[in-house]
Amino acid sequence: MFDKNYLDRIEQRVFAEGLALHEKGNKIVGVYCAFTPKEIIAASGAIPVALCAGDQKPIEAGEKHLPRNLCPLIKASYGFALTDTCPYLHYCDFLLADATCDGKKKMFELLGRIKWLHLMQLPQTSGTRESYEYWLGELYKIKAIIEEKTGVEITDSALRKQIKLYNKMRKTINKVFSLNKGEYPLLYGYELDNITGYNGFEVNLQKRVSEMEEVIEIVGKRAYDSSFIDSVKNKTRILVTGCPTTNKKVLELIESSDAIVVAMENCGGLKTAGDLVDETKEPMEALAETYLSVACPCMTPNTKRLDIIGKIIDEYRIDGVVELVWQGCHTYNIEAFQIKEFVTGKCNRPYIQIETDYSENDREQIRVRIEAFIEMLS
Repeated sequence: MFDKNYLDRIEQRVFAEGLALHEKGNKIVGVYCAFTPKEIIAASGAIPVALCAGDQKPIEAGEKHLPRNLCPLIKASYGFALTDTCPYLHYCDFLLADATCDGKKKMFELLGRIKWLHLMQLPQTSGTRESYEYWLGELYKIKAIIEEKTGVEITDSALRKQIKLYNKMRKTINKVFSLNKGEYPLLYGYELDNITGYNGFEVNLQKRVSEMEEVIEIVGKRAYDSSFIDSVKNKTRILVTGCPTTNKKVLELIESSDAIVVAMENCGGLKTAGDLVDETKEPMEALAETYLSVACPCMTPNTKRLDIIGKIIDEYRIDGVVELVWQGCHTYNIEAFQIKEFVTGKCNRPYIQIETDYSENDREQIRVRIEAFIEMLS
């Protein structure tokens, strides 16, 4: 049965499975953003692992080399590397990073002193032939690097196999989110985050898909549970957008009010799970096309994000939108103006922006703002 410890159990299992494979010679490759095609890594037999951090503890160490007013996600990620206190990073054989925001790019220069790192030069514009061809060239570079580091030739057949598997994962994540499209949502936001989170080494994805399908079957029964429906039917339906929900503070505060997070557009949510890689095209070209289209504010213009948010608002019957912005994240903070304009104007929905960090210092202040927002919606 699905519970709050669901993802912890999966994390423990995949950690053990990943280390067992590592001992047999499989490489572990750390990644930091949604632009890195994990299919290429997995096609070599290597194990991808996402390393963006959501913990306050390593930030103090990170601030020894990084400015205090930098994004907490960047400081925490670097702090873990500096203190060697993240087991996933510890076991990485090398890192693949992409040049998204300026903060990450400069942090990666320092991180490269600690662990071997290749920085992919991400074009800052999508939708043009020039950007696509440039990004395709970058993907061929990392393909060659992975082949050299692993000693394995990455074949088209292996790429197609991983594309199908990761597409299946994306489809299943969308099926989980879709449980909240009906008149009554069947999942809380913390449950969505728990069920769909990868949380560790990406090994045995077919088993993860099977586990999520089991949860979908279990949660689907809530539609016939009158006590559960009574508990959610009057709750305000919230869409969370903005920076990755690496730290759960804001998510927790929303759902401790009389609200339920029925959808998340953030990285790791519907924004990155929505687009499938075309399985009919040449695999490297298909990967370049899909991954370059991620609707991240580091891209300009980024109108696709508005399309995604508008669609979610309609399909998930959203009452209000909460935008999470980590302090120091200028790309999301600047784009928030356009998001608010779109949500309140075209979509005619209330909007609130929460700018915060990983600390607990502002928890009560944020609680008051969110409760007032929810009360206004009610």
